[in-house]
Amino acid sequence: MTTIVTLKNMSKGFRDGESFHSVLNNVSLTLQQGQTIALTGPSGSGKSTLLNIIGGFETIDSGDMLIRQTGNMHSVTKWQDKQWSQYRRQSLGVIFQQFNLLTPLNVCDNIQFSLALNQLAWSPWCDELCHQLGLTPLLDRNVENLSGGQQQRVAIARALAHKPQLILADEPTGNLDQHAGLQVMQLLTELAQQANCCILMVTHSEQCAAFMQHRWHVENQQVVINPADMTLQG
Repeated sequence: MTTIVTLKNMSKGFRDGESFHSVLNNVSLTLQQGQTIALTGPSGSGKSTLLNIIGGFETIDSGDMLIRQTGNMHSVTKWQDKQWSQYRRQSLGVIFQQFNLLTPLNVCDNIQFSLALNQLAWSPWCDELCHQLGLTPLLDRNVENLSGGQQQRVAIARALAHKPQLILADEPTGNLDQHAGLQVMQLLTELAQQANCCILMVTHSEQCAAFMQHRWHVENQQVVINPADMTLQG
């Protein structure tokens, strides 16, 4: 399997006045292409912080992070905004709990947004995404007029349209009822497998976590990887 992200002895904390609060301490892990991982743990344990670090939305305090770009692994410790923007545009798909769709644009324009950022045209893959997600009849509909489940399906299509190497999902079913949430998880995992991309998903739901191949637990400033997964971290 191809490694796409590596964290080496990474630590991260936040300063509150004169106090410093450590969130993640000396964390080492790898993400590999095609891998799907549920990230669980108590509220405030650092799950979303870890997602934000891997997405380049927050910086690390110490250690190193390496990301695969143009076929090689590169340390990001000296990356500037331009390099982070390129990485997020080309290599990432992000799915939020709040959907974060672009209003008042329609479904088609929302999906095309990630394509336009990469100067890509609508492709047969986009047609397939819309078909499998049940969005084909809704392409001209304003996203504000869709149900929550439909809006989250649009968010999935937008995240996958450019076939990123990594999907970061933060409680992607948190605003959906159980039935819609499980439908969304089924579609997300099937489509990510077709695109051969990695998913790292924060969730508090045992049912959603069960859709992932692996489960990592964040607690006491550490990421605990199941023993069965340890061979993947060599």
